[in-house]
Amino acid sequence: MLTPINIIALSLIIFIASIVRGFTGFGLALVAVPLIQFFMPVSDTAVFIAFINAIFSIIYFRRSREIVRDQPLGRMALWTGIGVASGTLILKFTNPVYIQLVWGVLIIFIVIALVRGVDFRIRSDTSAMTLSGLLGGLLAGATGITGPPVAIILSSLKTPKEKFNALISVFILFAVSYALVFYLISGLVRTETFLLSLCSVPALLAGLYTGDRLVSRISQQTFTRVVYIVLILMGVITLFKGVKALIIN
Repeated sequence: MLTPINIIALSLIIFIASIVRGFTGFGLALVAVPLIQFFMPVSDTAVFIAFINAIFSIIYFRRSREIVRDQPLGRMALWTGIGVASGTLILKFTNPVYIQLVWGVLIIFIVIALVRGVDFRIRSDTSAMTLSGLLGGLLAGATGITGPPVAIILSSLKTPKEKFNALISVFILFAVSYALVFYLISGLVRTETFLLSLCSVPALLAGLYTGDRLVSRISQQTFTRVVYIVLILMGVITLFKGVKALIIN
């Protein structure tokens, strides 16, 4: 419902989640979705967070496009589309519980491997963009979670924090754009949900500004550690959701 209470509550949630996203480049949905579902049904929450992520990524891309100008973004866009479509098919024919369990374990395992210094032998930007699009798109299509595969790949390349945030924002923009097309085709987009997302833009901008200030005050090493912590949390939460659903079913 488009009420003052809902607008204020959603704006507060988006402000907090945007600080995390502005600081790490991802994690907005991780923070926001569980809280938003107190105010919206699951389908509206998915559409709302897709709009917010799209708006955030467009704003961030406009500010950081010079950083990623020489990156093979067309390749990322292509493979993200293939990944999202493949992930959607996997979701259609596979129990989502098993998908969550597998991805949760993989995220935790890969981050531990990165911390221990395992070399994933990703050497070029072209390979990184291809794998980021494909694996990130697969996860986004199959679970609705965006970011972890891309963050892992960029972390393995020791990507500087400014470029890291810029590239993840571009990937999330591609992923949610494909998702919004599917939502529109499915008739899930409601005018009220769109208006609520627009009302949350001031809070989003404030969160982005705050996250940016935090990033500018820390070292690359600290930034990398924070990214690893957020990834581990995402892996644990994904794994927990899968186990919980498996027990209930």
